[in-house]
Amino acid sequence: MDQFYPFISQLIIYTSKTIIHNREGAFWNDANCITIDRASTEDENPYKKSEILHHYFFGYDLPDTVVLLTKEGQCVILAAKKKVEFLEVAKGQENGSINELTLLLRDKSDDNKANYAQMLELARGKANGENVKIGILMKEHKSHGDLKEGSIVGGWEKTLTEDGSKVDLVDITAGISIVMSTKDESELDLLKKSSVLSNKVLKHGFITKIESVIDEGLKTTHEKMAQDVDEIIEDPSKINLKVHKDMVQSCYFPIVQSGGEYDFKVSAQSSSSSVKFDVITVSLGARYQMYCSNVARTLLVDPPKQVSSMYELLLGMHEACLKAMTPGNPLKAVYGAAVKYLKAEGKEDLVASLPKSL
Repeated sequence: MDQFYPFISQLIIYTSKTIIHNREGAFWNDANCITIDRASTEDENPYKKSEILHHYFFGYDLPDTVVLLTKEGQCVILAAKKKVEFLEVAKGQENGSINELTLLLRDKSDDNKANYAQMLELARGKANGENVKIGILMKEHKSHGDLKEGSIVGGWEKTLTEDGSKVDLVDITAGISIVMSTKDESELDLLKKSSVLSNKVLKHGFITKIESVIDEGLKTTHEKMAQDVDEIIEDPSKINLKVHKDMVQSCYFPIVQSGGEYDFKVSAQSSSSSVKFDVITVSLGARYQMYCSNVARTLLVDPPKQVSSMYELLLGMHEACLKAMTPGNPLKAVYGAAVKYLKAEGKEDLVASLPKSL
């Protein structure tokens, strides 16, 4: 709970009137207040912003919980009994932009109608009968249509969309992303540890394994190589790293490709075909205490001169792009640096091959 008040205070500051009317206002869609609705954990998506926010707020994921924040500094949390008891420790310690914390206990006797009415009244604030804009995570909201009967989140979201509620739901996903993009020292430390883990898995897991496969002329598939790497990330002790298994997991199933068939989309899959000893690519990522890192490498096995020369050109372009990534520089400058480098190297014909995701 150490981050509870500091982070929620940040959210309120960013949605306050001093921010809402400047250039960042568009990211919040002029929301008068925001509601973070964390539904059940039945889905397999570990990257939902509501889940990430819960780890920011509470240090844990509290499914079927609603957090309502107003610009006036009110924080209302509606949850089941055990979760409310867990949150009681925060009562009386209000600070920062939070001047009042209200914990509402789930009430099955009236299906939370009184709770929803109280929250909606706070959300309306000084709307004076006019429609109020409530910020939500729109993508998650649209996926909540099949919530179980009697769920807190389902009832709350139904209340917000009922006729006569005088509520306009607006998307605040971009605004939340802005707040989450700024990392404090503890978060930076976790990111560094995550990066070290990804690097060690690459070096002592994948590289060691693929070198043995190549040197001994062994036959293996891309899928099998990816599976081996995934198991190392899930259990770092396999490469003698003292990291508790509960703290780590794969960001995604590793991607191993070779043989001239390459897919550089994030949705790429490791195929069941055999690894070819030519140009081998690998992408993997470790998630350490909710913080992700990603690493990708290209391995050239006895490459023809044309291939190695082209790869050196690519590395030079990459370096030019990195130099363009400075504070205040627009992202289009990175693409411009790549184009400028290719033209300077007499390879203007390759500009058309630059991916949109560069």
